[in-house]
Amino acid sequence: MKLSDEAYRQAQALIASRLGLDFPETRRADLERGLMRVCGTSSLSPPETYLTWLASFPGESLEWMRLAGYLTVGETYFFRDRAVFEALEQQVLPPLIAARRAQGLLRLRLWSAGCATGEEPYSLAIVLHRLLPDREKWALTILGTDINPDALERARQGQYREWSLRETPSWIRDVYFRKQSPGTVELDARIRHMVSLAPLNLAADGYPAVLTNTSGMDLILCRNVLMYFTCQAQEATVARLQRALLPGGWLVLSPAEASVELCRGLVAVNFPAYIMHRNGLARETAEMTSGSLQQIPLSPWPDAAPQNTPAETVGASPTAAAPLVARLAEPAEFPSENGTSLQRARALADRGQLDEAGRVCEAALARDRLDPEAHLLLATICQEQGKISAALEALRRAIYLAPDSASAHFLLGALLIQQGEHDRGRRSMETVMRLLSSVPRHEAVTGGDGWTAGRLLETAKAYLDLSARPGAAR
Repeated sequence: MKLSDEAYRQAQALIASRLGLDFPETRRADLERGLMRVCGTSSLSPPETYLTWLASFPGESLEWMRLAGYLTVGETYFFRDRAVFEALEQQVLPPLIAARRAQGLLRLRLWSAGCATGEEPYSLAIVLHRLLPDREKWALTILGTDINPDALERARQGQYREWSLRETPSWIRDVYFRKQSPGTVELDARIRHMVSLAPLNLAADGYPAVLTNTSGMDLILCRNVLMYFTCQAQEATVARLQRALLPGGWLVLSPAEASVELCRGLVAVNFPAYIMHRNGLARETAEMTSGSLQQIPLSPWPDAAPQNTPAETVGASPTAAAPLVARLAEPAEFPSENGTSLQRARALADRGQLDEAGRVCEAALARDRLDPEAHLLLATICQEQGKISAALEALRRAIYLAPDSASAHFLLGALLIQQGEHDRGRRSMETVMRLLSSVPRHEAVTGGDGWTAGRLLETAKAYLDLSARPGAAR
């Protein structure tokens, strides 16, 4: 069945506004095919009726996420584009790790935006496992987000066909995977626990924000996603991704997406086989960095496992587990002398000075133990330091003092789900839905970085759906 010209134009505009996806005439058949498939699983038919119904939901809703699964391409595999991971492992991450060691700030935040079935963030986890022999001392965040809930569920299970390892060296297969059934493998559970997975619509403006754990990033990979977006959605997405990066942070796009115009706010750094972009560097500094990197030959990965990576060492401590709750949303400058203690703590946290931020926050709480905002801020700081128990306790205190705080309940639920406590996490998300059920959908949520009640409600529903699936419990 084909859409009428009018229905096609309506669907094209509606999908572009909600999902950012571009369906020009050359992709009309893809749009029609996706709509027909989703209508075949719905009681709403024909597609025109389905689209009229769908238009009443925001882009973060499960209904739109479900449609996105029929309209997006989820093909990926481990270590896709070998040149990217060679550059990350040999030239990008080692200097960053060394700098953090010198500063005494053992923290890294990496984000795979549009992670599909999880091969990319898990590849990052394997790289960090190789680079950090003392990873139990680090606060690591490896975030994987996607709009397709079915893809996220497959990522959560960590079971893959052999085809997903077609570019994976044999020694990595031997160390990090085990055969499960003919033609399928299972990723080591301890590597899976280094990655947190969450639903996110990149075309919506819900990031960077504390509620989506998407700020203060050292590295963002967003490859083979923007090519399916409208020009307007591409520009808005790159702008948001840039705001999510720390100064000097890296953004990795695919070569087909990284146009000069699209990346005009970033500085290109040339590697022998790839171009990446950095945030907040002077152009002269970046050009010097680029020149020096070009002189460093990229050696191929060895065909045998390194001696310092035995199979029995695979794993990450509970403190290294990537959290769902991390940073405060808007990067802030250091406040003036008359700024409040919490503003100063936020600024310190945004700059990665977590120990000092925690001390400032504790001092504020010593003056007023009944301030729920201070407890909420302390929770995000503790969580990023890997102090999960302290983060949970601070969230519970915030909720005790402000029991109607939907933001606090949401953050608690997200962290519990990430820690594998799905039943308790679901109860927190159900509380979010109850608290927001009578709140106007357009009203801003207190402590929600500008999020509206409608957006937070739909996101809580998405977490409930994912955590309730059969493979969710660990």
